[in-house]
Amino acid sequence: MKTRIGIVLGSGLHSFSEEIVSPGKIYEDSDSFHSIQVLKGKISNNEVVIFSGRRHYYEGYENDDIFQNINFAKDLGINLLILTNAAGGINRRFRVSDIMLITSHYNFIKNRFTENVMTDYYDKTLNARIKNTALRNKMILRTGSYCCLSGPMYETKSEIRYLAKYGIDAVGMSTVPEMIHAGNSGIKIIALSCITNLLSENSTGITDHKEVVEAGKNSYQTFSSLIKNIVSDFSDKF
Repeated sequence: MKTRIGIVLGSGLHSFSEEIVSPGKIYEDSDSFHSIQVLKGKISNNEVVIFSGRRHYYEGYENDDIFQNINFAKDLGINLLILTNAAGGINRRFRVSDIMLITSHYNFIKNRFTENVMTDYYDKTLNARIKNTALRNKMILRTGSYCCLSGPMYETKSEIRYLAKYGIDAVGMSTVPEMIHAGNSGIKIIALSCITNLLSENSTGITDHKEVVEAGKNSYQTFSSLIKNIVSDFSDKF
């Protein structure tokens, strides 16, 4: 059976790769800060490919490296790619461990790549089905706009104030470049953010990577359940 669905796992969510049955390793690179594994296997008897880890611009990588997972997905014949990430929540209604369905984005690293030939990468029909999947399984699913910054430093209070002013709901350092490249490659995209910390111009704490990873782990059960239900609901369409 040809694999049709791929899943890119963000920070703190890599344990999901242990959920697949009969895993087979396609690729592995453990030399970078964010190690990468590409595995093929089954979830609920549906064939999937798991991309555990991704490259980031702040690590010094160029487009070919950033788009590695997407190019793998295209070569493997994947039609639907679920992109996930760990993100800071700016929307005051959000709570740590919430899952947000990305419905639009702000791209603040446009100078790094110029292939943005589409105006809307978010399929409204797909997103409506995701919402129905969450509702049917009695899961809370937030929706909102995601902002991609270059990193590696986390956001300052002034930056948080600016982002909140323009209606941004969550912020991170990945996903948008992959989404644009995947969309231009003809791959359908679903994008999910795990809210790992709350951002406010009045907060006194300092965000660090360990905190983000731990929060991602704490939301794992909700995340895992949602992904499994998505794969089950969408397998016959892709």
